Amino acid sequence: MAGLVQAMSRGALAAGGDPRDAGAAMSATAVPAPQPARRPSPQPPAQPQKTATPATPAASDRPAKAAPAAGKAVVGASKAAPGAGKVDPAAAERERNGLVKAVTGFAYQLVNLKLDEAIRSPYDMLIVDATTGRGGEGAFTADDIARLKRKPDGSRRLVLSYLSIGEAEDYRPDYFTSEYMTEDAPDWLLNENPNWKGNRLIRFCKEGWQRTVLGDDEGKSLYNSIEPSPLYRLVELGFDGVALDRVDVYGEVAKECPDARNRMVDFVSRLAAHARKKNPRFLVLLHNAEELLSDKRMISTIDAVVKEDLFYGVDNTQAANKEGYVRSVLENLRHARTAGRPVFVIDYLKDRARIAEDRRRIEAQGFIPYFGPRKLDSLWLPGQHF
Repeated sequence: MAGLVQAMSRGALAAGGDPRDAGAAMSATAVPAPQPARRPSPQPPAQPQKTATPATPAASDRPAKAAPAAGKAVVGASKAAPGAGKVDPAAAERERNGLVKAVTGFAYQLVNLKLDEAIRSPYDMLIVDATTGRGGEGAFTADDIARLKRKPDGSRRLVLSYLSIGEAEDYRPDYFTSEYMTEDAPDWLLNENPNWKGNRLIRFCKEGWQRTVLGDDEGKSLYNSIEPSPLYRLVELGFDGVALDRVDVYGEVAKECPDARNRMVDFVSRLAAHARKKNPRFLVLLHNAEELLSDKRMISTIDAVVKEDLFYGVDNTQAANKEGYVRSVLENLRHARTAGRPVFVIDYLKDRARIAEDRRRIEAQGFIPYFGPRKLDSLWLPGQHF
């Protein structure tokens, strides 16, 4: 995820390590911060046979041509999302706020997660990758998520999935097909990120991209009318929410998406509203892009913020960040704190003495820290790793 320095691509871990103008049927309800290092991409899990032939959209905005191959293993047996039904929006917001405010410790692991190890961990919140987080074990199932939601003492744990909305990763069959390399690609697909193989920038403002992520008005995949969209798949699996990465892409595609800043806030708001039609208690965490917190629409949409490389490592090293950068980030994060939105911080340090000092600084701001490897390919535990 690091923007995760552009979230280190979740595209390079094949060797072992690391989804706007929307459907007419669905209504849309500064300078970007430096981008940390990206996750190496995992090897894509083995995909089952497709059970339906997707319909090919007529518009040039069309989404991917191939139906997602995730099928039963990803969606599981979940038939109704948790929390579905009529719920007062204000009451649902209070509930979500109470859930994230109760978190005192969290962890972030996107690849090679060992289910039993994660279940035994003491964390109140885990952020994983629903599609590739278990590596060779395949995608997460509804049963996996249900098990992760229980801590060793039987109390509840929040489980969220990573979701990039600013880049298309070529190992995600939900919206990417190899045919894009040999035939006309959809107009939302841009060039490959030169720093991260397999990750392609997106015209996030294009209708085709947003509908690819969100699905139709009922949350069904645009590829067929059977499977859920990438977003609704997460809801149906039972995830408590999403951590949205590469929101900061708006700063890189401003020429492609005029008024990019406002349109990205619109997109995030729309995504949250769409998910909460299915589950009003669905959490939405903003991953980096903290400069957007000055927009009240963003504050009212999200439930918390995840910030990487706050005091150390914005240059992808172990070095302390410059005072001017830290001051600017803290000023932006203050909008979240003032609005009662928790802030979770990940600094990728190795030295225990430096971690201890960094932890004091993070907690002094009222933030909740986690320390782990930049590849986010293993789970670090308090008392063992920091």
